[in-house]
Amino acid sequence: MEKKYFLTIDRGQTGIKAAFLSTGAELLKVEECKCEPIRSRRPGWAEQDMELIWEQTVAVIRKLFESSGIRPEEVAAVSFSGQGGGNFLVSEEGKALYPGVLSLDSRHEEVSGLFSEPEKVPRTIAFMRWLKEKEPEVFARVRWILGSKDWIRYCLTGEAYADMSDPAAPVDFKTGRYRPECMYAAGVPECGDMLPPLVYASEICGRVTEAAAAETGIPAGTPVVAGAHDMIACSLGAGGIRKGHLAIIMGTMGINICVAGEETEITGEDTAGECFLFGGAVKGMKTATSSIGSGCNTMDFFLNLLFSEEQKQAREQGISVFELLEERLSGREPSPVIFQPYLLGTFYNSSAKAGFAGITAQTTREDILLALFQGICISMCIEIEKLEKKTQRFDDIWLVGGGSRSRIWGQMFADILRRPIHVCETGEVGCRGAAVCAGIALGLYTPERDFPKPKAAAVYEPDSGYAEIYRRQTEKYKRAYEAGIDIWK
Repeated sequence: MEKKYFLTIDRGQTGIKAAFLSTGAELLKVEECKCEPIRSRRPGWAEQDMELIWEQTVAVIRKLFESSGIRPEEVAAVSFSGQGGGNFLVSEEGKALYPGVLSLDSRHEEVSGLFSEPEKVPRTIAFMRWLKEKEPEVFARVRWILGSKDWIRYCLTGEAYADMSDPAAPVDFKTGRYRPECMYAAGVPECGDMLPPLVYASEICGRVTEAAAAETGIPAGTPVVAGAHDMIACSLGAGGIRKGHLAIIMGTMGINICVAGEETEITGEDTAGECFLFGGAVKGMKTATSSIGSGCNTMDFFLNLLFSEEQKQAREQGISVFELLEERLSGREPSPVIFQPYLLGTFYNSSAKAGFAGITAQTTREDILLALFQGICISMCIEIEKLEKKTQRFDDIWLVGGGSRSRIWGQMFADILRRPIHVCETGEVGCRGAAVCAGIALGLYTPERDFPKPKAAAVYEPDSGYAEIYRRQTEKYKRAYEAGIDIWK
């Protein structure tokens, strides 16, 4: 029987998705289950049960087979997309050793003062120093430090790997090896033996075991592909395979991710946390990111706080709140009100705050509402400008994530960046990116040959009439941010 489908697993903090896509990366069916709420046994801790994550993955895979009608023997490969930056610890016996520690966890901050060079230590390794200090009996039993998707892949294959887009420790992209200096700086050199072998996101790194086949229904021996960090998967799903591509992820945090050249180098010293470099899906490919740290979560917070009536109206009409608001704001000139969206700070300034400036007695609710859209968009465009200076100009820009449904944001990004903005037809770009990894791994296409480009649901062309207005607004936002630094502290 022809094997013509990819099964992808997208592991997030709030949910696990399993999806079937064609070998051409077209989405066919998706199922989702909610993860357990994040547990916080103590202030600042953020954990989820590793065994439960596997059980939920099994359940959602079984549900997908039942609802899709696709037969297990038709599955060509399994691939992944997953939230990065966590510690999922596995024992020598292959068992979960500790609750899965998420990237939101702040225990690493408790020990950073012990490091000889704290700027070189990622939170994953810093957490291992915390574990060595606070729970040495657990530390002594760690065989593998995995990420969340790596744990699921381990349960499927019995093989421990990390992909170049989401390693627990920094990687030398030229040699493809871990850089041990961070472990020495943190005082945990023994962690070098706990790091799994590295592969690229588009490499096969195991096959489904008999035991996993019995649980999931996926045939034993099915190839399992490494898959990618969810940001990199979103970039791939939106067509990010060549330099000059930018994916704007309008989700919780507001993330920009670009395809960078092999020659691109970004260091902590010259960016102060403004940009981060990741490995790509294939050798020689890199990706770089920037973020405002507060995207749709900030919009949701202020809509709940100030526009609850509009949300109620949208529910009663059976439409999204974005649709309702766009009717109200249609045709309005840009708002003179400045809104700084840093509800959760930024990656490089945790003291940054959200707030409004420029409100007068003539300010209307619509001015405030439009300022919310503008503040998030302009702040993200400022980060895009920084990212371009570190990499190259972006001439292929795609808007993805929940916020991509907003026509206001689509047009606003086009007007501010003065370039066309494409909106992906599928909302499941992470799953699509995981399928692309599988297609490359099986040799069905390459970045240079037959690469499956995404389809655009909409393309927003820049309106030159607003270019100068937004240029002036952007300069005001930059000055407002600089002026706020001392006040926030």
